[in-house]
Amino acid sequence: MEAGSLLDLFIAALYSIARHVSAKKWPWQKPVITWDWESVLRFLGIRLGDIPTTVVRDGAVTVDALVRRADAFSDRPAGGGATTIISGGRLQIITTVPHGPHWVALRRNLTSEAFHPVRGLARATPHRERALAGLVADVASRSCSGDGVVPVRDCLYAALFKLNVATCFGDGVVDCEQVEAMRVAQREFLHILPTFRVFATFQKVAKLLYWDRWKQLVHSRRKQEEMYLPLIRARQEQRRRTGDTTATSYVDTLLDLEVPAEGDPHQKRNLNDGEMVGLVSEYLGASTGTVLALLEWTLANLVLQPGVQTRLRREVEAAGGEACAYLRAVVMEALRRHPPVPAVQRHMSSDVVVGTTPVDRGTLVNFSLEDIGRDSKIWTSPEDFIPDRFMPGGEGAGVRLTVGSKEATKVKMMPFGAGRRICPGMGYAMVNLEYFLAKLVTAFEWHPVKGEEEVDLTAEHGFFTTMLNPLRAQVVPRTTSLQTTA
Repeated sequence: MEAGSLLDLFIAALYSIARHVSAKKWPWQKPVITWDWESVLRFLGIRLGDIPTTVVRDGAVTVDALVRRADAFSDRPAGGGATTIISGGRLQIITTVPHGPHWVALRRNLTSEAFHPVRGLARATPHRERALAGLVADVASRSCSGDGVVPVRDCLYAALFKLNVATCFGDGVVDCEQVEAMRVAQREFLHILPTFRVFATFQKVAKLLYWDRWKQLVHSRRKQEEMYLPLIRARQEQRRRTGDTTATSYVDTLLDLEVPAEGDPHQKRNLNDGEMVGLVSEYLGASTGTVLALLEWTLANLVLQPGVQTRLRREVEAAGGEACAYLRAVVMEALRRHPPVPAVQRHMSSDVVVGTTPVDRGTLVNFSLEDIGRDSKIWTSPEDFIPDRFMPGGEGAGVRLTVGSKEATKVKMMPFGAGRRICPGMGYAMVNLEYFLAKLVTAFEWHPVKGEEEVDLTAEHGFFTTMLNPLRAQVVPRTTSLQTTA
């Protein structure tokens, strides 16, 4: 039996006794311990979904592993995605596929088209403009009704998801109710996704013990198929009917994509329905969730620091509403202080040494991006939100978000990861962050809600690192800015 299992039971017994004593019952009354399947399995030393894990918090060690020794640190944990779990490991998405020809094909398709710094961003421009106009109108409407309090996350989520639905499926999805239904389903799916980790190991046993959770996973996946497959088919039929096979959406690229056939990497095959649904879900979830989390964190810090907000507004307006040095500094500080995911994980296919620690094959190595960005040996007052540190002369001036093999000693932050599996949508996310933030601070003033407690920066670590208590702000439209937009 593992020491952790004994400790769990010991603490549970003490807790039960303490409850009886506090309720003025006799202390020798037999304590009641609530047992469930997971408790029984832990008693036997079996932890479903748990894998031996090593945590790395040092930036130089992280770069040495992810960049210099990329071959040994290129696989993500197996079985973590819904597509992989439901298919029994046969189908993969970019997040879960092992490094190799299949991974190269999927990732190259994404980075060479949808997330291409020229083609991809240019195609997204009209969708981005429409999404921003809708967001500004939504915030303005809410700020002028009732008490003027705006549920910031709801507004951001609706606009960003609509943007990414358009870049994913093209111009064909115009039904607002349909987009909203997709958004709700995707949000629910990402919320419950971490609970499916129990199926990563001992899957047959886990399916028997957690049949209700398995049923929930299958139901969520079916809902995605019912929503996404008709849109994929419609896009396919439109291309066939018009004869125009130019790729203008992510789905277009998936319809054209060929990946290595199983058992023979020299043979190619098209993606099947299950893979396309998984890749679409991954695209909508990651491209929306990353920017959503960072925008909300940034606005929360601006509410708490009106001086930073005022300066940012002044600098952006002086730049004609475009990106400027201080805007980039604010975004970089948000990335340092609140990386969209707290850590990146790699699964070891062989014995390795990480720093000075031997790590056995099969171990999960967890590189803590959050700790690296808050290292007090590197950053002054790391818990404080100080954009000036990224201005000329500051300790973060010149810091890059990508790190080369010869720059291990220069590592200060890596909010999008590093190495081969660095987030492929980093450039796309940065453009959207600066674009939306610039307009939101010039179109509105953001204040704490009167009569409520201070904005709570407590984090919730789910699929993305979000605010535990969603941001609510008292928003005041700036008439001149809104008239200029109109």
